[in-house]
Parts: sequence; structure tokens; C-alpha cells
Amino acid sequence: MSGEDPRISGDFAVVSGIPAGRSGTGQLVAYLVAQGLQYIEPGPRLDKRDDRSVFRELLLWSKGAPRWFLFFVRLWILRNSNKPVLLLHPQDLGFSATLRIIKLLRGNCWIYLLESSFFCVRSYNHLPMEHEACLRCLGDPTQQAAKMFGCAPFPRQTSSATAFIRKLHSLAHSGKVRFLAQNERQAKLAEQQFGTSVPVVGLWTAEIEKSLIAETKPAEDRETTEFQWDVVFHGNDILAKGSRWALSVARRAPELTFLFPFKCPRDIEDIPENCTFVEMSWMSGLNSAVSRCKVVLSPSLWSASIEGALVKNIRFAPVTAVAANSTSYSDEIPEGVVLHLQSQPDRAAIQLREFLSTQQPVENSRKEEWLDMFTKTNRTYVQNIKDEMAKV
Repeated sequence: MSGEDPRISGDFAVVSGIPAGRSGTGQLVAYLVAQGLQYIEPGPRLDKRDDRSVFRELLLWSKGAPRWFLFFVRLWILRNSNKPVLLLHPQDLGFSATLRIIKLLRGNCWIYLLESSFFCVRSYNHLPMEHEACLRCLGDPTQQAAKMFGCAPFPRQTSSATAFIRKLHSLAHSGKVRFLAQNERQAKLAEQQFGTSVPVVGLWTAEIEKSLIAETKPAEDRETTEFQWDVVFHGNDILAKGSRWALSVARRAPELTFLFPFKCPRDIEDIPENCTFVEMSWMSGLNSAVSRCKVVLSPSLWSASIEGALVKNIRFAPVTAVAANSTSYSDEIPEGVVLHLQSQPDRAAIQLREFLSTQQPVENSRKEEWLDMFTKTNRTYVQNIKDEMAKV
């Protein structure tokens, strides 16, 4: 790509509310920085939180305001250089700060969509006691349904979350901010919310690189491996990630053994005998458990984008099962690569029992083809972003 316009030939800068680290967004930031992209550290968020006292609020501002002043000076220089800026995780940047950044950059600002915060104050658009993603606020910048259901903003309690979505809707319509999506289902939701075209650029991180490129599958022969568990749930104890949904499935399939990689939550009463809770990470036993189970569950119930856990499951588990969800990335993955379970736990339990009782041979060719396609499409993630920015 050549030309004098720095927006076409140059890189973009990255601003994130979450710094480089071990979290999902933190790993993404680390990867972008490793690609040589400019990263501007904003410092602790200065948005007013509803749970902070006036004294603590003033103390935070006295400590953080100078750093934010320097941050906006650097942004001003960026604006004059015409270099585009990619924003990540507005919740932790601070809603007010995010809006100021968008206005300052005068149309040269992009938000990379990580979750559903662009239309849902919960960010993970799922309501307790439901088995599917909640879309009640999609297309409604006033968030009337969220008010009716008492939805709490994530990750921090702040009354500015609803106002942010309304103002973001207005800024998108005026062309002052644009969006980039990870996958097709997410892009469709964003287009319904804002009425503008949202390109798909994919996702790639060092963790995904390691899982798909560097690591190899366990050496043992799957035909002779003794399975440790029938079913392993891969995820944290988060409702939107489907942890309690998986527990409901386990209650309805008492003849199958289930492993949950976290401590048994205190609010769970009458723990099923077929369920085992062991706190572990991917590096401390979960990798082995996923590789040596019969089915691994990745049943996110929100409009999940590309999740590293799901990709790793497809790579390492004999069979990966997901919950039916027409707005999730898992819905883009064909049958044969993953097992699509119905969203109702009783029906999902029947499907699991029937699937495991038939002892169907594992067909890896479709998975390998899909993983090759995923790698080819997403490994050019940074260049995909540059290409989309160059079109404007």
C-alpha cells in the first residue's frame, strides 16, 4: 500500500481502557503493541462512579488529572498527524472520556467491538433465568428495557452508561466514529444498532497464535486414551458464559460426569453427585482435562464474539459443544466442527446423552479445515484493520 496520505500508508494508534496483561483484552493489547503499533496509556479512568464518595472522587481527580491532560495532548498531536485511533473497551476508558476522544479526533476514530456494550449496559447481553441472548435494547438508544429490568452497567456501576449508548448512537450517525467487528453476527447487530455498515476484521492474539500455530496436540493416541470426564465446562463462573446453564444440563444427565474448572460457588445448594469443581487454569490442568474428556462445553448465552476458549476447544478437545444462539460467533461454525445443542437445558441433556451413547467416531478433517480457514482469515487481523481504515 503506498501514497502520501498517512491514513493509508501509516499505522494506527491504540487506546485501551485495559492495559496489556493476562485478561482477554489485555492479551489483545499486548499483541497490538508487539506488532509495533503506537499505544497511548490513558491512566486510571476519571468517570464518576456511583459508589465513590465525594472525597475519593476529588482525590482521584487530583492524582489522575495531570496524566489525562498529557494523554489528551498526545491525542491532539495524533489528530493533527491524521493517524487513525482504535479504541478498546470504553467501559474502562470511562464513558465521558471516550466521548471526548471521539469528538476530539473529528471522524478519525474507530471502536473495535469486544462485547455488546455498544447496545447493552450489561455488556454481556444476557438476563438471569433465560437461556438465550437478550436483544431487547438493540436499536433503542434510550435503553428502556434495561431500565425496566434493572440492568446494571458492567464492569462498574455508573449512571452514565445509558447516556453513553445514546450519545454513541448520535455520533455514529454523524460519522464521527466508526466500528470494526470481530465476526459476521456481531457486525449484523452493530448495523442494526447504528444503521451503518460495520466491516469484519476478525481477531488474533498471541494466545490464539500459540494455540493454533505453536502448540501441538497431546501425543497420546485418542483411541487408547482413558477419558477422565464425560463433559468439561471451559469457562469462568459467569452466567452469560453459560456456567449455570451447564450445571442445569448436568442435573438432567446424572449418568454423565461433569468437571467445572472453578471452586464450587457458595450459592449452589444440593450439588449433583456427577459434578466436580476444581479450580484450574489452562496452564494448570485445564488443557489436559479438555484434551481427555469426551465433550467440552462452550455454551456462551450472550451475543458472544470470537472467544479464545472456544477456539482452543476446537483445537484440542475431541468434541466441542455450544448452545444454540443465533447472534453468537458459534452460530457461524458449521455442524461437524462443533456440536450445536438446543438452548433448553433439558433438551441439551438429551442431545448429549444420545450423542455419547452412540460412541460416534471423531472426525477431525472438518475441524482441521475450519482451523486452517480461521487461521488464514484472522492472522492478517492488523492488516485487515489498516485496509478498512484506508477505505475512508
